[in-house]
Amino acid sequence: MSERVRRVPVGVWWGLLELFALTGLAVAQPLLDVTGKAPDFFLLHRSDRAQILLLVALIVLAPTALLWAAEVLAWLVAGERVRRLVHLVWVTGLFCLLALEVAKKLTGLRGRRLVLAALVVGLAAGWVYARWAPIRLWLRYLAPAPLVFALVFATLSPTAELILPARATGEGALATQVHPGRPLPPVVMVLFDEFPLQSLLDSSGQIDRRVYPNFAGFADQATWYRNATGIGGWTPFAVPSMLSGTWPTRAQRSAVPDRSGWPDNLFTLFDRYYHLKVFETVTQLCPPQRCGQTGSRSGFKTVAKETAKLYRTITSPHDTTVDPATVGEDPTLNQDTSESAGPTAYFGNLKQDQVNRVDHFVNSINAGDPQPTLYFLHVLLPHAPFKYLADGKVYNSGSLRGATGVWPSRLLQLNQQRHLVQLAYTDKVIARILQRLKNQGLYDKSLVVMTADHGEGFTPGNPRRLLAEGNAAQLMWVPALIKAPGQTKGRIDDRNWEHVDLLPTMADIAGLTIPWKVDGLSQTGPPRRQTTDKTFYNHPGEPLHRPGPPNFATVLHGVTDTLVRAHQHGDRGFWQYGATADWIYQPPTKLGSIGGPRVTAKIRDWDLFTHIDPKAPAVPTLVVGQLNGAVPPQATMVVAVNGQVAATSGFFAMQDGQPATSFAALVPDFLYRAGPGPPQLQLYLTTRTGGGTQLQPVTVASGT
Repeated sequence: MSERVRRVPVGVWWGLLELFALTGLAVAQPLLDVTGKAPDFFLLHRSDRAQILLLVALIVLAPTALLWAAEVLAWLVAGERVRRLVHLVWVTGLFCLLALEVAKKLTGLRGRRLVLAALVVGLAAGWVYARWAPIRLWLRYLAPAPLVFALVFATLSPTAELILPARATGEGALATQVHPGRPLPPVVMVLFDEFPLQSLLDSSGQIDRRVYPNFAGFADQATWYRNATGIGGWTPFAVPSMLSGTWPTRAQRSAVPDRSGWPDNLFTLFDRYYHLKVFETVTQLCPPQRCGQTGSRSGFKTVAKETAKLYRTITSPHDTTVDPATVGEDPTLNQDTSESAGPTAYFGNLKQDQVNRVDHFVNSINAGDPQPTLYFLHVLLPHAPFKYLADGKVYNSGSLRGATGVWPSRLLQLNQQRHLVQLAYTDKVIARILQRLKNQGLYDKSLVVMTADHGEGFTPGNPRRLLAEGNAAQLMWVPALIKAPGQTKGRIDDRNWEHVDLLPTMADIAGLTIPWKVDGLSQTGPPRRQTTDKTFYNHPGEPLHRPGPPNFATVLHGVTDTLVRAHQHGDRGFWQYGATADWIYQPPTKLGSIGGPRVTAKIRDWDLFTHIDPKAPAVPTLVVGQLNGAVPPQATMVVAVNGQVAATSGFFAMQDGQPATSFAALVPDFLYRAGPGPPQLQLYLTTRTGGGTQLQPVTVASGT
C-alpha cells in the first residue's frame, strides 16, 4: 500500500484540479455570489472576520476535498480504472448541477422539466468530457476560478465591508468643528420604535404627566418638536435615512441597513472626535470594527448549516417565495414580498429581551468614559410584541397566536390598548437612563435626544406600518425631544419638522459640520421649511405626501383621557378602553340581568390560570378564547375577575374563512388574588334583549 501511495498516478492530481474547477463553478460561485450580496446574513449571525473567512474556505475547499477523498479511496481499494469511473460520475453530477443553476436563471423551466433538462445537458457534458480531451484541458485551466471567486467575495462584494480593515475616510469627507477651541459635549440618543406621538398626549395636546411622568419631566427641560414626523414605517430604511439626513432613494430599496448602503451617517460623522458606545438594533451603521456587531452571535456550526440550506434553495428546481439573498421579510407588514423593502438583517433582535438591552446601555454610561462620548441606543419599545404591563410584569402575550390576514377591528383595538400599557412601562424604563446620566454627572452637559423612527397604525382597514388613507396621524407623527447642553427650561416648537432634519440639528447643536449633502435642515434657528405638507415613504424612492395641519390636529386630540381613562384614573384607567370603558370595575349585575341558557367557551392556555400569584414576575392577564356555537348579533364577551368587570371583547375570526367566534381581552392583574385562577374568572355573553342587557353565564373549558 505504501508503495502505491508513493506512485500516485498523474491522473489523480489532474482529477483534483478538474474537481476544484467544477465545484467552484457549481457550488462556490453561486454561494459566494448570494452571500457576498447579503452581508445581513453574516450580521444576523454576528459572524466576525475569522468566521466569515473560515466559511469561505469551507465553501471553496470542502466539496472538492470530499469528492477527491472518495476518488482516492476508490483508487487505493480498487485501482485506477475504478477511480476514473468514480471521477466520471462526480464530473457528470457537477455538470448536471451547473446546468440546473444556469437553466433556472436563464429559462422559465421549473420543477420536473428543469430537472430533466439539467440531467440531459449534464449527461451530455459528461459524455463529451469522457470522449474529448480538450474539455478536460479546459477544466484544468479553470482550476484557479474558485480562488478568484473567493477573492472577489473578500474584496469587492458588499460583504467585504465586514472582512477588510476599516478604510480611512478621505480628508474632504471628515467632519470639522465649528468652534475648534470649544469642548464637544457628550451626546446621548435613545431611539424608540413603533411609538406614535398621539399615545403620549391628552386631549389638550400635552404629554400626559399623570400617565407618563418621565417623558413629561424630560420635556420640561428639552425642546419638544411636537410637529415631528418619521420618514417611513419600515425600520431598515427609516432609521438609516434619519441618521444620515437623506431621503431614501430607489437605489437603496434593496440595500442592507448597514454602512454599505448608508456610508455617511451619525456614527461616521461623530467618529472623528467621539468615543462611541453604540447599541443598534435592526441596523449596523456604525463600523463593526468600532462598535462591534448588531445581533446575537451564532456558532460556526449554525452558520454552516444555514449556508447549506441556502445552497439547497439555490439548487431547488422550484422558485422560492423570497429572494434567497435576503434573510427574511418583515413579518409585520403582511404585504406581497415583491413589494418588501429589502433584507431584514437583524430581526433576530426582535426576540431579544429589550429591557436587558436597556440595562447594558445604562451600565455603559460612566463618568470615567473618555469624553466626548456618543451613547446611542435603539430599543424596540414600545414596539411589539406587547408583553409588558405598566409595572414591568410580563403576561401571556403568546396566547394571542394564529391571527392571519387583515386584522379585524377588535384585535386592532386590543393591541392599541396593549401598546398604551407597554408605553407606560417604557416611561419607567427611560427613568433609569435619565437617572444614570444624572448620577454620573453627565446629564446637564450632554446633548440628549429622545425620538422614534415611526409610529404605528391602529386604524381599522389600514395597514399597521404602511401609510394609507386613514392612518397618517398615528403612523407619521413621533416624539422628538432634544435637550441641548446646559438647557434647563423646556419649550414646545411646532414648526414642520421631518426626520431628515434630525442629524443636521444634532450636528449643529454639537458644533460639527456635515461633510456630505443632506436633505434635512438644521432646526435650531428660525423655521426654514416653507411647506406644511409631510413626506413619508412606504418604499424607498417613492415619496408620499399628506397635509400636515389637519393630521397634526388629530394627533393633538390625544388618547389618554379620551380613548382610555388613564388621565382620570392613572394606570387603572388603561383597562377602561373604548365604548365600554364605563363598564370596567363595575359588578356584572350593574350591566344587566344575569340569566338565560348557559353557553360554553374554550380558553387558550387555560393551564396558565391554574394558580395565580399577582406578585409574580409573570401574570396571565390575556384571556383568549373561542365561543362554542353561533354568536348572536352585536354580542359582547364580558370577562369579570372576582366580581368586577375586567374587560370586554367583541367577536372576530382568528383566520380568514373562519367563523367570527373568537374573543380576546386584557384584564387588570391587580384584580387577581393569590390562589386558584378558575374560580376568580367569570365570563358572560352579553346581548341586548327588549331594550335591556342580558348576561348569559359562560362555562369555561381548556382550549388549544
